[in-house]
Amino acid sequence: MSSRMTRQFLILIILLRGIGLQAEPVTKTSLPIQISSSTYDVVVIGGTPAGVAAAIAAGRAGKSVILIEQSPVLGGVHSSGVIRLDDLYVESNSGVMEEFRQRVKVYHRTELAEDPLVKAHLTRNPRSPWNVAEGRAWEPHTAARIYAEMVAEAGNITTRFNEVAVDVKMKGNRLTGVIAQDRDNQGRLGKKQSYAGKVIIDATYEADLAAFANVPYRIGREARSEEEPHAGRIYTNFFRGVSGTLKATILPDSTGEADDRSQAFTYRLTGKDYGRADHSYRIKEPPPHYDSAKYRWHSNTKPIIPNRKFDLLGINWGGDMTGYGTRWVLADWEERLEIERVFRNYDLGWLYYIQTEGGSPNIGLPDDEFTDNNNVPYRLYVRQGRRIHGLYTLNESDIHKDLRGNGLRGPLNSESVAIGVYGIDAHNVQAPTTRKEPRSGEGAAEGTLHLFDVTGPYQIPYGVMVPERHQGILFPVGISSTHVAMCTVRMEPVWCALGQAAGVAAALAIDHDLELAELPVQQIQDELLKQGCVLFFYTDLPRDAPAFEAAQKLSLLGAVANDDPNRFRVDAPAASLSDLNKKAYSFRPDDSVTMGEFARMAVKGLQVPISITAAHFNDVPRGHYAFKYIETLYDYSTQSHEPFLDYEIHRKPGKKTRVFVHPDRKVTGAKATEILSGLLRKKIKRWSDPDANLTRGEAVQLIYQQLE
Repeated sequence: MSSRMTRQFLILIILLRGIGLQAEPVTKTSLPIQISSSTYDVVVIGGTPAGVAAAIAAGRAGKSVILIEQSPVLGGVHSSGVIRLDDLYVESNSGVMEEFRQRVKVYHRTELAEDPLVKAHLTRNPRSPWNVAEGRAWEPHTAARIYAEMVAEAGNITTRFNEVAVDVKMKGNRLTGVIAQDRDNQGRLGKKQSYAGKVIIDATYEADLAAFANVPYRIGREARSEEEPHAGRIYTNFFRGVSGTLKATILPDSTGEADDRSQAFTYRLTGKDYGRADHSYRIKEPPPHYDSAKYRWHSNTKPIIPNRKFDLLGINWGGDMTGYGTRWVLADWEERLEIERVFRNYDLGWLYYIQTEGGSPNIGLPDDEFTDNNNVPYRLYVRQGRRIHGLYTLNESDIHKDLRGNGLRGPLNSESVAIGVYGIDAHNVQAPTTRKEPRSGEGAAEGTLHLFDVTGPYQIPYGVMVPERHQGILFPVGISSTHVAMCTVRMEPVWCALGQAAGVAAALAIDHDLELAELPVQQIQDELLKQGCVLFFYTDLPRDAPAFEAAQKLSLLGAVANDDPNRFRVDAPAASLSDLNKKAYSFRPDDSVTMGEFARMAVKGLQVPISITAAHFNDVPRGHYAFKYIETLYDYSTQSHEPFLDYEIHRKPGKKTRVFVHPDRKVTGAKATEILSGLLRKKIKRWSDPDANLTRGEAVQLIYQQLE
């Protein structure tokens, strides 16, 4: 059997297994004897934002890093057509991703200050996702240049372009190196190289190293379950105002069955408005297999990035094509080259339609982008690849604010190394079917999910990157998650944050001679916080705020009680997170801390065991948010030679005695110090202004000082 037939047979076997796919042991062909070899502390495969962040984090920690990228530029899809930050809150971005945004912002306001769009956006809402004056959108070549500059400035990083991983080296279940191969501008593979490393980081969208190393992984969709109500085969109506249904309604024929299907991929074409029809970047003739019936176009498109450019797909979604996701992920680079041609012809056909039947001959490919690739992006937009079996598997209930969350946020995870805020967002999994879409009357695309109303800010634990049984490798992109969970994680800012966490973990594991699975998560968190990374989401706690690190750490311990959904109730259902009152996700560092809030901060922050002997206080009954924390203070106070909890006993003849602790009373610096001294059973340093009311920001800082 030929090697190609063998490969296709293996792919067929895997496809037939359906959900829960994992790599089968493959007999490796012998490699050429003469392969150049080099050794580094950390080997990063994939120059995606995740790979760039991982390399920078490890490089800044003093580790030697090799960063291997399949295209001629860094940035993944950020430099191949995804030209904005896919986020809902700019405050959710941090670390390397926030450094990137700030550099884009400076570049636009200086080098492109005269661009009409930059000028217009200076007075636009800075939270707008397309605000170029805030660095939230960019031209592809701008992203490539800035990512390259950041890598160069980090030091200790060697970058290799136009190389793809084709195999791994292993010692038992430990990955010790990667075999890469040159890829020319036609996609053909050439010379092989070997890279050895103490830690390997796979930051590719496909997570190919999982297949090479026989790391178990998933592809496709899991079946519907209690923790995955939107899993499996599903039709939804996610529009407003459709007769007979409300928005985000699950429709008939939604069986919830598992399968091996992946959501649609595309080339994320960048368009340019030349202002005339006689420009040189029109598609002169239709590409092979052109069918105009497949395309739609709204001609009112306006430039959304500088130099009269825009994201063709991001406005009209016409370039999505189903049926190739799983094939692409499981294919080798020879077959991927064939799949790339299919997508390129399809998407260029769409542009041809735009220029002809779409009535927009003024639109074409950009003359100054991807100039060595016929002005087409270097990368296919791979929304979802392999998902490993890791120490922790993220599922829908981890990111859903109502299933296990508190109505505002997903459930707390104290091992968080990254956050997300984006909604559950899956593009179609099957092409239009015989079922009619309720709003347009056209064929409905199965598998589409736009569930922004149920997704709250959520946390991603370290364990999703760590394989269950394999050592020496992390997967910040192909994380351990279900299909539904990956539909919100799959945004570049989230993957970038996970990549930075992977780089930090790699450096710490090397420094302390520990296995990646044994590394204390708190060490990773401490280093990430020093680097200004957000591990718990707030809208009003910037990275340079005095209370930032303390508030983040105590929030991870569940010590901050700002998550009461009744506190900031909205009058009507929100369409998305961004529609909610921003106060719902605020820390309020300058507000005075109350006794109830401080009790929770102190007990949870110092990790004092809960102790409740009775319900003692009339103004803090069972069901009150501070009940168990106030009662714990009472129990510890009564055991102390110097009681520290103040309360009032009201006795009236003929009436029941009533006891009040006043949970809404403000706490002074002196009182806070007294309480903490009592809980710790030792005198702590006096607060600088003991008579003044303590703010929430000061309270978490005071408690955090006791933990250091």
